[in-house]
Amino acid sequence: MTQDAAIGRIIKAQTISDAWYRGLNVIWNHGKVITDERGSQIREFMNLMVVIDDPYRNEIPADIAWNQERLEEYAKQLITGENAQDFEYTYGQRLRNWDDKTDQIAYVIEKLKNNTTTRRATAVTWIPDVDTKVDEVPCMIIDDFKIRDGKVHLTTVFRSHDFAGAYPANLYGLSKLLEYVADNVGLSAGTITTVSISAHIYDHDWDKIEKIVKGVQ
Repeated sequence: MTQDAAIGRIIKAQTISDAWYRGLNVIWNHGKVITDERGSQIREFMNLMVVIDDPYRNEIPADIAWNQERLEEYAKQLITGENAQDFEYTYGQRLRNWDDKTDQIAYVIEKLKNNTTTRRATAVTWIPDVDTKVDEVPCMIIDDFKIRDGKVHLTTVFRSHDFAGAYPANLYGLSKLLEYVADNVGLSAGTITTVSISAHIYDHDWDKIEKIVKGVQ
């Protein structure tokens, strides 16, 4: 495995499962081992872009630990903004109910309804006044929606992405969020593109991921 810095790859995937396995392959075979700011070893590939043509077929990879119930709960939390477990923050809170004042997803839907070519249907989770002062900060930073060719497409940017442990759940939730936005706009859901600035695999997952990548179950 190369230890040279690896930056930049585009994967055109058919499904979420296809995206996960192919992304793991890129990180495992071309990533660089570094020690992060918390002292954890990760295998990292920078600026990994994945375009998923059909996020609604073969959504759940066979090798993940998440079951359907957990995935549905994660998706619900993302769409509604609920924080039933009283986490320090959730993506849903930041997107739907920031500071009890701002619903960015409602804003996105309104923008898309008013202008089908808008480039302003963007929601962010990074709050400078908060996130420059705390340790636990969002990994998913931007959710951008656009209508092109009669469908609503979603592009999501992650500053940091636990590809082995979180990618399938993230994408399952994002597929439901995209579906929610598209339904409210009155159009079909299209593609999902993820840009993972630091796509990585933690060392505690290395044995498992090596077996997956090599096809050993």
